[in-house]
Amino acid sequence: MIVTTVSLPDFAVLECNSRGREYLCIRHPLVNARISLTGAHLVSCRPAGQADLLWFSEADDELPDTALRGGIPICWPWFGNDRPDALAHGIARTARWELLSVESFPDHVRVIMGLSEELIATALPDESWVVQVAFELGQMLKVSLKSRNVGTAVQPLSQALHTYLPVRDIDQVELVGLSGVKFFDKLTNEERQESNERLSIRGELDRIYHGYNGPVTLTCAGMPDRTIDREGSSSLVVWNPGPKKSSVLSQFPADGYRRMICVEAANAGPDRRLLAPGETHILTTTIMA
Repeated sequence: MIVTTVSLPDFAVLECNSRGREYLCIRHPLVNARISLTGAHLVSCRPAGQADLLWFSEADDELPDTALRGGIPICWPWFGNDRPDALAHGIARTARWELLSVESFPDHVRVIMGLSEELIATALPDESWVVQVAFELGQMLKVSLKSRNVGTAVQPLSQALHTYLPVRDIDQVELVGLSGVKFFDKLTNEERQESNERLSIRGELDRIYHGYNGPVTLTCAGMPDRTIDREGSSSLVVWNPGPKKSSVLSQFPADGYRRMICVEAANAGPDRRLLAPGETHILTTTIMA
């Protein structure tokens, strides 16, 4: 039995999978969803009458205390290898988050989770943070990651909501809205500018688009268009591993690259932040189909 101090409504239940990983499961007329308590990791969000808004790897064993492949991993308080001597993507993906509240509203279910101050103090002894994530689950999906510097010195922050989106066939995918936007190509270490009105995915892609805070639209033949909007972010990560890297990634089917693309609200590259004592920053992604 999973112990929590939060009183759960009838539509929410805490469950363990066969390997002992713990989840909050939402079964509501508006939406079904599943969130791992490790990582505050949203694995699935299926609005009523819609397909799942997220892709999750069928090759992931979902073991306890591990980072998961798919859904929305939370990269915090650094993205990628921004701190070269530390674990990639920060501490949040494998940390145990506390469930703070679960509520129902007319058009969505809201779940709020947070990292304990004790956990942060142990993992980041030179930093002081209060961090929470709020999930608004309904016909659209909204995730807001709130970070507050409660220390006495300026603290660096880079982060991402590492969103995996499902597609039928990567060869049929186009991203609309990035024409003219500058980006850093992580595969070539080059700074470039997007020249395509409709960006197609041809092989491995790993880019940080920056200096742009508007929406993008994901299109794929046979699927409804999806709009990805952001707040508190002027950088957007677009990633697909392509066939070669897909074959060697952990917890990832060899042909998985054909059925997913990551479009991530971020504070990465030139969009890294410095938070003054007492300052709060909220990074938000919204997915609408």
